[in-house]
Amino acid sequence: MARSKELTPAIRERICELYAIGWGYKRIHTRYPYIPLSTIRYTIKKESERREGVSKPRSGRPKKLSEADKDRILNAIHGDPKITAEDLLSEVNHKVKYRSIQRLLNAENLRKWRCSWRPFLKEEHALKRLQWAFRYRHFIPEDWARVFWSDECTVERGIGVRREWTFVRPKDQPREGQCQGLPIRGKQVKQMFWAAFSGATRRTGLIPLFGNPEAERTGITGLVIEDLYRRILPTLIVNQDSIFQHDNAPTHTAYVVREALAEMQIEVMEWPPHSPDLNPIENLWALLKAKIYKLRPDLLHMPNNDTTKEILVATAQQAWDELELPHMQHLSKTMPHRVEAIIESQGWYTPY
Repeated sequence: MARSKELTPAIRERICELYAIGWGYKRIHTRYPYIPLSTIRYTIKKESERREGVSKPRSGRPKKLSEADKDRILNAIHGDPKITAEDLLSEVNHKVKYRSIQRLLNAENLRKWRCSWRPFLKEEHALKRLQWAFRYRHFIPEDWARVFWSDECTVERGIGVRREWTFVRPKDQPREGQCQGLPIRGKQVKQMFWAAFSGATRRTGLIPLFGNPEAERTGITGLVIEDLYRRILPTLIVNQDSIFQHDNAPTHTAYVVREALAEMQIEVMEWPPHSPDLNPIENLWALLKAKIYKLRPDLLHMPNNDTTKEILVATAQQAWDELELPHMQHLSKTMPHRVEAIIESQGWYTPY
């Protein structure tokens, strides 16, 4: 027979109060007819063993994991956070199933997280990142607002669609029309773009980049970037104290690009290697791709042809224009925190 529902501490205290003022068991049962008479007797008998109406914890079946076993598991996790379930079971000689270890981890508020993707850093990379952080540590938000952040981004149809969530249970989702389509597989139409913004709420449009037909692989070369910079930067960077940022991609460090920037007298920020976490424009690309499919959800079902590519390009540019300028201003203001994160990690990985 299933165990009956326990009395609440408030009901227990009330029963004991009535008994203390002279009520008998049967009279109390008349007041609470849904409580068995035997339960009322037992409640009053055990009152001295309770604290504030709460029962003592039941002993239950002896636990298979001893305190020493728990310590071994926790020490193993702290020693190697990537330890596998099989290795944790080996720590206690497989005396329990993994479900028991899961209960222990839940009680300790421990859970596994998916490792974040980060560029591979070497010691020389970390040193350069740390040097960069110390160089710009004195910058205040007003100084960072003078920096124009730039980058390239490839938008490919079907990439960047965010996972949808619903309150409808999985078994009911097909009937309620709450399922999400599978990600698109295979090669899709795509386009590379370039953009830049500053914390002073100035930005470019989202500019499509096209390969150099004279290059061996007809891809984006230094000549393409040079032409882009000569067309855009003179009207974008109009203040003498502005700073232009781009990363160390070969197309940016090409001689023709460096010569063009020097000729236009544009100050270029020295940039450490493998540091997308320091460029706030990286945060905008995920927002851009998600917004594309809010504007045109039908893109996911269009054929893979030139017309779809034209729609993709136009929608991406519209999505970029609709990104809010205050959000870009906020990203610029995060730079002091990013710099301190680099210093705190001694040039290694940061949460950004």
